Amino acid sequence: MKKKIFYIVLVCIIVAGAIVIATMGLKADIIYSKNVRIDVYLGKEYNRNEVEQIAKEIFEINRTIIRQVEYFGDMFSLTISQDVENIDEKVDEFTAKINETYELPEEGAKLTVTYQPKVRLLSIIMPYLVPIGISVGIILIYAIVRFRKIGILRTLGTYILAILASEAVYLSILAIFRIPVNRLVTPIGLAIYVIVITIVTANRERRLESEKIAEEQK
Repeated sequence: MKKKIFYIVLVCIIVAGAIVIATMGLKADIIYSKNVRIDVYLGKEYNRNEVEQIAKEIFEINRTIIRQVEYFGDMFSLTISQDVENIDEKVDEFTAKINETYELPEEGAKLTVTYQPKVRLLSIIMPYLVPIGISVGIILIYAIVRFRKIGILRTLGTYILAILASEAVYLSILAIFRIPVNRLVTPIGLAIYVIVITIVTANRERRLESEKIAEEQK
């Protein structure tokens, strides 16, 4: 009974996720959505937290990405969403505030502003498709050979269903709760894949051992 309830819940999550993806799509993080990258050369060291606070106040946003560009710590890259209103004016305001905060010379900080288009989320996982496909093929061949005595078709079905269902639930959770797709999404998906394969293989090993014991007792 508990298993049936568990499966029903999983199916509901997958269906709900599919509806959200079909109607709204996945939510992309700043780095993958339309964004503005502002490269700022100060010529002197800066405080990352201070720069982040200035950016949040001027651009009126809660999420920014700040990276150090130069080894000497005198240049940084600020990435924000293009959804910010009057962004050109606010870039000028941001520059003026940085100049004032760090008491820069008259010429001030040197900025390079780049408007970057939205990245197709499919392109994020494309580099992983071939390696994953090869690994799945190898695993299924191993499963056919190793667990042939307890049913080849059922074993293959168990592996394939477990992989597809787990990744579908993962994507559905991202979609339903509007979790931004960032650089961690693919590694987490790969980790789920490895965990599921390990669990399924361990279960099949236990069943194979049980069948051997049952045959010996006959």
